[in-house]
Amino acid sequence: MSALYTLVTAFALRHLRIGQYYLGSLTKGASSAMAALGAPLALLLTLRANASLGRLNEARLMIGRLILHGRNLASFLRAYVQPVNPQAAIMAARYLSVLGWSIKALVRYESDDSQREVYTIMLGKKEADWLLSQPINNPVAIVFRLRQLVADVGMNSNNPNFFVPHSAMEACINDLDAVTGGLERLLSSPIPPTYSRHLSRIMVMYLAILPLALVSSGTPSLGAMVAGALVSYVLIGVDEIGMEIENPFPLLPLQQACGALQNIVGDHMLLPDIPNYDEA
Repeated sequence: MSALYTLVTAFALRHLRIGQYYLGSLTKGASSAMAALGAPLALLLTLRANASLGRLNEARLMIGRLILHGRNLASFLRAYVQPVNPQAAIMAARYLSVLGWSIKALVRYESDDSQREVYTIMLGKKEADWLLSQPINNPVAIVFRLRQLVADVGMNSNNPNFFVPHSAMEACINDLDAVTGGLERLLSSPIPPTYSRHLSRIMVMYLAILPLALVSSGTPSLGAMVAGALVSYVLIGVDEIGMEIENPFPLLPLQQACGALQNIVGDHMLLPDIPNYDEA
């Protein structure tokens, strides 16, 4: 479309009487208008691309921290909670395994009905019904349930020194809560649409004036057509990339990340007891 528009404009300016007498006067200020619009357009495109890339990078880092803190918490559950209260450790491990899938459902707008089967298999029907009935979103409810299970074990423990691993597990749960909140923030606070609309308007003006400036510079019609198509391809492509990565969650390998977290938790909980070093 851009190449056709450029070719028609060049033909009208050079060969039609209406172009020579009316449209031709527009070419006089086209170069100045191009220079005036070029700097704001480049600035807006750069800021848009940087903001979108920043959101993508932040989302990637948060998914990495989710796996890291989940692994740490699974290690604490296996080392400190399972010897004291195996049932609580297993239930906490199940909630930790399902946390990734719950976050994936949240950021990709999957319905609760699509997750009900996953929750029922992983947690059991009673716990799944409790989770889906909460007024808060599922990841926050899962973090709360993890904290509740760890606190219950800590309060019922006869070991006076259990507060040390309890504090460490609370720190891990706080980190998981921070990751959940950060992903919610990215989901609920996109780049302002006014910014995108203003950028689109400036780009349309720039591309509309481009054929006039090319004709006024003496560029042949075929060359103007090719140049207009290339410039349009580059500018619109950069804008489309910024729009696509503004929402990073469809681009991230969340399926693999959730599966990795689930496998890590399962592997930690199945670790055998360490032999007593006194017997070595």
